[in-house]
Amino acid sequence: MEEKDFFLNVVYKNKTVKFRVVNPDAPLSVLINNLRHAIGNDGKLIFDFPSIDSTGAPLDYFFAKEDPEVHELRVLRPRIGHTDQILADYNVNNGDTVSLIPDPFPG
Repeated sequence: MEEKDFFLNVVYKNKTVKFRVVNPDAPLSVLINNLRHAIGNDGKLIFDFPSIDSTGAPLDYFFAKEDPEVHELRVLRPRIGHTDQILADYNVNNGDTVSLIPDPFPG
């Protein structure tokens, strides 16, 4: 049986892109890294990911999904303890919308 394509609608800086996820069971850190290097049809990076914020602090990026009950974004942490998390751990399904959020970390 052929597997159905898995897509996420990724929102970042008021831009939404339908992003094909090759392996939905890959760790979130791998998916973020793939998205960082994803090239659009125009040959340019889909999203511009600054590596530092305006204060010079290094930036990491996370997926976030809106909690339908409180309408707030919940960060999808790529690891909990020593366990890599995947989309299914956060109940993210084919066709869902996730946001990309930058997270400065102390240098």
